[in-house]
Amino acid sequence: MAPRRGGGSGGGGSISTCPGAFSETYSQVNLANIVLFFVITLGISIALCSIRKKSGAGKKILGIPYIIALFLFLISYALDLISLVLQECDATTNNDTYFSIYIATNVFWYLAFWLLLFIVVYVLNTMLRQHLGGATRVFNIVYLAIVGVMFALTAVQIGISSYNLWTQTDAGYDSNSEMIVRPAEELRIAYNVLYLLSVLASGALALMTVFALRSRRHAAGDLLGWIIALYVVMLVWCIIGVVFAASFLQDKELTYTTTQALSWIYNLFQALTFIFLLCIAKHVAWTKSAETTTAPNSVYAPVAVQQQPAYMPAAYPQQQQYAYNGNNINGQQQYHHYNQAPVYNGQGGAAPLR
Repeated sequence: MAPRRGGGSGGGGSISTCPGAFSETYSQVNLANIVLFFVITLGISIALCSIRKKSGAGKKILGIPYIIALFLFLISYALDLISLVLQECDATTNNDTYFSIYIATNVFWYLAFWLLLFIVVYVLNTMLRQHLGGATRVFNIVYLAIVGVMFALTAVQIGISSYNLWTQTDAGYDSNSEMIVRPAEELRIAYNVLYLLSVLASGALALMTVFALRSRRHAAGDLLGWIIALYVVMLVWCIIGVVFAASFLQDKELTYTTTQALSWIYNLFQALTFIFLLCIAKHVAWTKSAETTTAPNSVYAPVAVQQQPAYMPAAYPQQQQYAYNGNNINGQQQYHHYNQAPVYNGQGGAAPLR
């Protein structure tokens, strides 16, 4: 989304009653997209308050990173809604207002995406590895390396994309600042591809751990279905992000219908990511795993003793012996909306990107 240029139907004055607002199909679809997923995100936030209290050992998944990521999604949808209403209802709003909103949502989206990656790569995988045991430190280094590289790339992406948006403000024009176009497009596709690869690597590591837990009949092995569902939905919206980034890089605009369909799927599957993390956190497997880890079921099984030979004196009674068996069981006005961070497309408006 981006500010309208060239005025509106109401001439030069402000239009308080918004006549003709959202009269076009693309603006109606865009409004429905934003409002629907704002409401869904708000509903997830409300559910979080209840589930977090009952999640037990899985509460760590719903920690500070999850809460902040969800909050950033909610705020970004709200800002997108404000921007869209301003476009439809006020033709005199200064461009700086729009681009200030774009810069804010640009930062919020990228930070939220990184926090989601941190949860699925580091938090979830470390919890699974702790139940499996073994060389957890080596795997922790791998997890931290992935999220560390992506954090650095996220910081660079935020900087360049925000700078390009700032160049379209009055301050940017006054300073004769020039946009960073081609490097920004290449960085965008690199970011999306590496994000996708990070999710793939995390999913492979998580499934490897879950299958090992199932082979040991560990309670956490019951999470297999939810783990697969989580990474499938993440892969879908990551692939869509790569498609959008590639279309910008190749200067090939997607059709209106294709863009709308992909943007709705993109937002839906991001919402499902939060929902599946809630389901994983409250799963009973974490509670069972914690109980069996802290209170192992140790069984003392009596072992039969070979009968004394007939010539041994009867005065020596046979002693019952026991063996221990321990079982530790364990933009410019776009005709779509998807919550990618906006970036100026060099053609008089801002286009969303991640």
